[in-house]
Amino acid sequence: MSLLIQTRYRLKKSPLAKSLILGINDRLPLEVKDRLYRHLVDPYSEQEENNDVVFVHVPKTAGNSIFQALFGVPAHGHDPAERYRRFDAERFARYYKFGFVRHPLDRLVSAYVYLEKGGIGRYDRAFRDKYLRGVSGFDDFLRRLASRPRYRRRVMRWVHFRPQAEFLCDAQGQPLVDYVGRYENIDADYRRIAADLRISRVAPLAVVNATARRDYRDYYDSELTAIASRLYRRDFEIFGYTP
Repeated sequence: MSLLIQTRYRLKKSPLAKSLILGINDRLPLEVKDRLYRHLVDPYSEQEENNDVVFVHVPKTAGNSIFQALFGVPAHGHDPAERYRRFDAERFARYYKFGFVRHPLDRLVSAYVYLEKGGIGRYDRAFRDKYLRGVSGFDDFLRRLASRPRYRRRVMRWVHFRPQAEFLCDAQGQPLVDYVGRYENIDADYRRIAADLRISRVAPLAVVNATARRDYRDYYDSELTAIASRLYRRDFEIFGYTP
């Protein structure tokens, strides 16, 4: 185990280190403290270590439901596959790796509604207060993304809005995981993963962190569809979705 991995492992296990990180975080800008926390904390959860698995939790793809059903606890963070690989390449190569994707237009609506309502944590609320305050609705949000480059760069770096390819693929668009399931085919793909992991007693999928809203197609007209399609062009191309 490298010195860097040993240091990170000790940080993960040390309550004092964790409290120091959180204390520093409180004094930093939102984007910086989010990145700092994600880069210092070991991405491998206890359940992943115990089951020789990497679950790349793409936000708003039913990740908590899937992980809860497989391992009995909610999913741990939203770390890209590349971060798992950089943190410990040996474990990454050895473990079974999987994630889920969702139609980009559907996922974008889900992420917006979720964060507009405040999400579930202080970072989600801080993001809403900084970037969604004064936004009159989903259409206004997309038009701001289209017309304000600085706003777009910052929003698109936020974990819930990052393209799904950035979680599951390398820079050339090649998958870094063994299996990519689809939200639209979640029951069958979940059973496939359970079989790959040799889990004989498969728990039913429960609904976790779902946000009540209309069908995603009701949020779009031709202009908004074109904006979102440009933002998530690689997701459409790599995962075979159509706008």
